[in-house]
Amino acid sequence: MDSKDLFQLYDEAILAKKAGDYELAYSKMSIYLENVDRSFTHEHRRFLAEIDFKMGRLQSALKHCNDAILIMSDFIPALELRSSIYISLGDQKSAESDKRKIQMINEEEQKKWDDPNHYYHYK
Repeated sequence: MDSKDLFQLYDEAILAKKAGDYELAYSKMSIYLENVDRSFTHEHRRFLAEIDFKMGRLQSALKHCNDAILIMSDFIPALELRSSIYISLGDQKSAESDKRKIQMINEEEQKKWDDPNHYYHYK
């Protein structure tokens, strides 16, 4: 599969999700993920987790969130979704752990913005 086909699959997955066709979106994104390198696919895996969560497939949603977080440990959207999944599964302790991690990440980022010598401020 060439890159043009992959981009088309990705676009079709996004459009299908927007149209509410979650199964088609899930299928297209799954095929896309089978054909690309794992690096930088954290958002795509969160995409699948979100659909699984909406469809009530909580264990699959949790797996995709965990995959996304393994790729990017400070990926807040996946941590937020995973926290919601844990709540749905009745695992309040794990949900709270994710919420604390999100808070820690946000505090660390804020420190960078508050530091005028941090590279975020360089032009």
